[in-house]
Amino acid sequence: MNKNRKRDKIQTLLDASYVGYKERPVSMRRFLTDTDFLGNVTKGGKMIFPIWKETLIDLSNLPEKNLVVLTGSIGTGKTTVAIMGMAYVLHLVMCLADPWAYFNKQDGGKMAVVFFNLTRTLSASKGFNLLQGYLQSSPWFREKGHIMGSEENPRLEFPIFEWISGSPYSKGYGTLGLNVITALMDEVDSPTESDKQRIRVLKAFESTYRRFENRFVLPSQIEENKKLTIGKFFLVASKQEQLSFLNTFVAKRKSSLNVYIVDIPIWEARPKSEYCGIKFPVKLGDLYTPSEVLGIEIDGKFVVDNEKVLKAQQEGFKIVQVPIEYLEAFQRDVVGALRDFAGISVTALRKSKLFPSEHLLVECYDPAKKNPIKKMTIEVGFEDDVDFANYIDFRAIRIPKHIPRYIHVDIAYSGDGDALGLGMSCISGWTDRTVENLDKGGTMSVEKLPVVETDLSMRIKGRVGDKIPLHKVRKLIIDLKKVYKFNIKLVTFDLNLLSEDTKQILTRAGIECDSLSLDRNPQIYRSFRDLVNDKRWVYHKDEYAHFEFINLEDDTEKNKIDHPDEVIDIVILEDGDTNEVVVKGSKDLADGITGSVEDALRNVQDSPPTQEFIRSVKNSVSSIPNNLDRYNLFDKKSFGSKKQEKPKTEDSKQSSEFKDIFKRSQRKR
Repeated sequence: MNKNRKRDKIQTLLDASYVGYKERPVSMRRFLTDTDFLGNVTKGGKMIFPIWKETLIDLSNLPEKNLVVLTGSIGTGKTTVAIMGMAYVLHLVMCLADPWAYFNKQDGGKMAVVFFNLTRTLSASKGFNLLQGYLQSSPWFREKGHIMGSEENPRLEFPIFEWISGSPYSKGYGTLGLNVITALMDEVDSPTESDKQRIRVLKAFESTYRRFENRFVLPSQIEENKKLTIGKFFLVASKQEQLSFLNTFVAKRKSSLNVYIVDIPIWEARPKSEYCGIKFPVKLGDLYTPSEVLGIEIDGKFVVDNEKVLKAQQEGFKIVQVPIEYLEAFQRDVVGALRDFAGISVTALRKSKLFPSEHLLVECYDPAKKNPIKKMTIEVGFEDDVDFANYIDFRAIRIPKHIPRYIHVDIAYSGDGDALGLGMSCISGWTDRTVENLDKGGTMSVEKLPVVETDLSMRIKGRVGDKIPLHKVRKLIIDLKKVYKFNIKLVTFDLNLLSEDTKQILTRAGIECDSLSLDRNPQIYRSFRDLVNDKRWVYHKDEYAHFEFINLEDDTEKNKIDHPDEVIDIVILEDGDTNEVVVKGSKDLADGITGSVEDALRNVQDSPPTQEFIRSVKNSVSSIPNNLDRYNLFDKKSFGSKKQEKPKTEDSKQSSEFKDIFKRSQRKR
């Protein structure tokens, strides 16, 4: 047999004659069942679920799979499986005659076994204690090592390995300089921990994994572009909205040749003998429609609602068949049960989001209002001869120009990631709201509240390595007032020092300027959310702005509104199936829009609209928005009901990343 072929076969544990091994490694099946190894803790293999046994056997024959992701429902034994996989890696290394020479390295001392988590000490790590328990139950491992520590807290030590805590709370945190042969990331879902600490652990795990790939992953001598190793990294995570940063990490790597992902519901992990075989259907909801058990119990027996099942199928919803043993849990809390038992994180679970439901935003989008901006993102360089006004279709701005306008600019200047966001809004009407006067014996009264319409929002991005021409942005604002005759009452900027020269130039042009920081005052965003909840904001269909708004996170502990670094979005494929993509998070347009709305509200006059205002708006609107009647301003009969055509976009490639959001939203309206 060819020597290179021998090398690959020994890495799949099929050839014991390879000279690199001083002792023949046992198969994974024997490792799990033989009492010399893990048979004592698995009761000869009976205490490990069949699916996990087959998973571990499969992994042992896939040396190219070195990043193992175990996710899905809770209670399936994911951590236990990861620890068994780590123990097998230790077995393989200890069978080598010279582990360092096997990896073509000089003797590097000890190889590290790392536990990435948020525990205070290594001894507090569930994974470390579980591994120690398994190793100490094995006569084979006990023979190779020696017991250290106290009688109450013993640990098995080996000459070739060292145990390391990868927690930011541990002394000497950081593993970049270590030779890590296997690692586990687990125990990062504590509700008392911040996302910052969780992300620190993930970044350390990621950096350590890259070093592992460079040191312990070898190119195959048989198959081109294939890399092999006996080492493995394990990542354990249940489906939770709070771990969105972990979800994006997995989503970006799921198609990689070296990644092995197991994502299963609890009923696929547990023995079939635990279930009677009867199942009930559950409709998986989306951003706008709640998930639902499709049927009811009658006289203690579950009856499927076939009409609802058929309707859900026709509307394209996925239906999950769940064992009847979980019916009570699903009836009590369908979202929580889908997450905990089915391993499905439903989009209705939006506890950390600024907007609890996307539908609140969608209700504010007027389908009759055209988007005046011709390009989703305008990419420019500092020396470009560009006129940003050319990207605006002024015919699509329907509120009369003499109505006071308010502009907010979220400043950015480099082309290395950030974008400049600009929004322009105005008071477009008033609506009535009935309130209870507690100080007047609970009497009811009607108060008039302003409705804000955002005319436009513009996203400007510098080319990589270039800068955004801020002087061109100043020119746009001046032209809006001087050339296009909009009544620009106020322009605000988020960065006071960086915008000082711009404010001086605009002030000399007769435009009042001020500073407004949404980062320093997160209540501005929360007030905007309340405006959206009251349906007192009007906007047009804008994929990018919608994408930013729906992913804003409200961190009440830090009192901060921010976007995630990366976001998982769902793309609808041509065949109707879906796929997950990872998109860089941002809030440039959201800042521009929200700031301009805040400016308009801060400067509104406390009085109902005049007849002149009503007449001017009537004359400017060529079609009736679906939500116009709530303003109590206009008689619909005086207008037509003809819909305007949807605006065309020049950058269809860019908008394709976000258009699927609106496919779903329009279907549910």
